[in-house]
Amino acid sequence: MNQLIRTVTLLWSLALTTGDDTVTCLYSQECVLPCKSDYREIIHWQKLERQTTVNVHSFYSGTDQLKYQNEAYRGRTSMFSDQVSKGNMSLILKEVRTQDRGRYKCYTAISSANKEAFVSVKVKAPIKSVDIKMTDDGITCKTSDVYPKPKISWTINGTPKIISPKDPQEDSRGLFSLTSTLPVQPVQDSLTYTCSISSEDSTQTYIASLTEEKTEIDLGQDITIPCPGSQGETGNFTLTFGSSTVLSYNSETPQPDRIQWNGIEVKVTSKGNIILHKLDSERHAGTYTCEKLTTQSRQLIQTSVQIRTGQEGSGGTGHNGTPLDDRLQSEQLVEKRSGTWTD
Repeated sequence: MNQLIRTVTLLWSLALTTGDDTVTCLYSQECVLPCKSDYREIIHWQKLERQTTVNVHSFYSGTDQLKYQNEAYRGRTSMFSDQVSKGNMSLILKEVRTQDRGRYKCYTAISSANKEAFVSVKVKAPIKSVDIKMTDDGITCKTSDVYPKPKISWTINGTPKIISPKDPQEDSRGLFSLTSTLPVQPVQDSLTYTCSISSEDSTQTYIASLTEEKTEIDLGQDITIPCPGSQGETGNFTLTFGSSTVLSYNSETPQPDRIQWNGIEVKVTSKGNIILHKLDSERHAGTYTCEKLTTQSRQLIQTSVQIRTGQEGSGGTGHNGTPLDDRLQSEQLVEKRSGTWTD
């Protein structure tokens, strides 16, 4: 009989610690820890540490009672005081920190009884952006202000590349930064370097890619600068030349018509590529970067343009010898026949 009593008592104790609510809070944002109870006279929110209990927030006698509140939560907690009488004992936690993760207890009581509910809090600082660029050491990917610890993988033209990983660096806020460099491969045409940075639990992945292109034209010719595919996921497009922005637009809005930049005419085709009309060697040779940016990806195509000056250009023809207007009309005709072109 005693063994049976001990078994029943153990099962009852375990039941009190199961079925926790789980809440994921975003770093620096406001978060609500849910709790409902019919016991409304006394409310204590506590964080359960390994060897101690931290006082987070108390409410009784119809008002907040913060005399014994832990310093880490000062000015960051409140309750729905007008809803306590309706059984809503939820805690509002502001300016969430990484240190706020853990298990919390919502203790509610009346003079004759009490109740405990538990909330497990996870904290995330999502990957908001990834920078990818060419450096002296190779192709470098970098992200910062991420939690929990991120991880990275690389591919070249879709083929996985294994490099010695560097541990993410943690700052005083508990946020992580990660920098990884992939050595540049021997000179080849159209190499695409891709880094994928994922959260520790693999619930989020941010993809950044850089493609290198090279082209050479005669003085006075047009050139088509390739941009990452404009079909599918919408995004913001930007064409830069060095530190100068040539144009930018969003794929959901009407594309800009012909514009003038640095003495030349610039046109965005219906496929999303960009045509530069009659380039001049002194001002227009160099590296053009077309970037597509979405919420979870950054794609760059860098085109190195060299202009031959030893002979006269063809007077405004493109790299395929077709005048600008004729080439635009031809591209639109092909799209119209394939059913992808709209007026």
